[in-house]
Amino acid sequence: MSSEESPVEMLRKNNREVEYQARQEHRQMQVNSMRGTLGEVANSQKRVMTALEVKTLAEKLKHKSNFTVHDFMLLNHALMQHEENVIAFFRVTGALHALVQKLTGQNASLQLPAANCCCNLALGNEKSCLMLTKAAAPYLISHLNGLNNHLLEICIWTLGNLAGSHVKSWTILHAQGLLPKLLHLITSSSSDVVQATLYALTHYVKTGLYGSNLNSALLRNIVMNVHHLMEREESACWIIYLLSCCTECCEVLLSKSVVSRAVSLLGQCKINMDCDIKVSKTTALVRILGNLSVNNGAAELLLTSSSVVSVLHMLLASPYLHIRRETLWLIGNLLNYPTAEVQLLAKSSSFEDSLEPLLSDVISTVL
Repeated sequence: MSSEESPVEMLRKNNREVEYQARQEHRQMQVNSMRGTLGEVANSQKRVMTALEVKTLAEKLKHKSNFTVHDFMLLNHALMQHEENVIAFFRVTGALHALVQKLTGQNASLQLPAANCCCNLALGNEKSCLMLTKAAAPYLISHLNGLNNHLLEICIWTLGNLAGSHVKSWTILHAQGLLPKLLHLITSSSSDVVQATLYALTHYVKTGLYGSNLNSALLRNIVMNVHHLMEREESACWIIYLLSCCTECCEVLLSKSVVSRAVSLLGQCKINMDCDIKVSKTTALVRILGNLSVNNGAAELLLTSSSVVSVLHMLLASPYLHIRRETLWLIGNLLNYPTAEVQLLAKSSSFEDSLEPLLSDVISTVL
């Protein structure tokens, strides 16, 4: 860590590293959960397929020209059930090459199940994902130019999983031009394609930030292409949150009125106990404001906003512990701002007086 880094930058870097590890653990939990659910739904016989059966299918894929859609269905079922089945597939020399041939071949009826197979393989471990990235990434990316939205979506999901698997896979995808493709697909008229693209871009940004491989120009370019989706897509809010962790993005985020828009969106997000999407979006928005509140311009905007106090009251009354904690962090940033001008603004705007009656009660619930 450079001795020239400011305390804020050091804290942000440390937070990114801690969150990256937590996200990796959470991703693995989601992957395991997804395998069980999808395997049970897809396999109408509810039969657990073994690694030996996967090996047999992989050998058939490698040696037989008559590998059918039904064979792909069985293989995909197996890959969704257990990570051991993914590993078994990769252990068959030549199977991955044969799969890529199906993905890039002229038989359109096999391209889609081959892409599905790649998507399931991309739920494997880091080593498996790196092997798949090296073999299939150029072809998956080339399919992003296609007109078949179903195939397009599967390729996007696959590339997103690969980008989120490890920095090594991310580096290959970055070098092969994945980012410009994703930023272009954000403008798609298909909402499904846009949502898949935001999923992939979220993983791309997470891994890129962790590896410190995204320069200032790229970060600002992502902001410029994603910010307009904040009002519509929850995933866009999470991408903006990730970008708000970078000091390089503060000014462009402020120029796009992200602070006032986040406050407005929070006012609309009346948290529903039964609505995970609203809770997730609220969490992202509070974190955006928490990150940006260390910027002088953002702090002044928050302290002079006519609606911020009522929004903070709502957040402090949230039934969700993590939202109350995030809100206290945001308030703490504003009340303990290092410049006298902002501190004076907090007092003169009655910001502190309006929140003080609630703070002690809320603090006691989060400790």
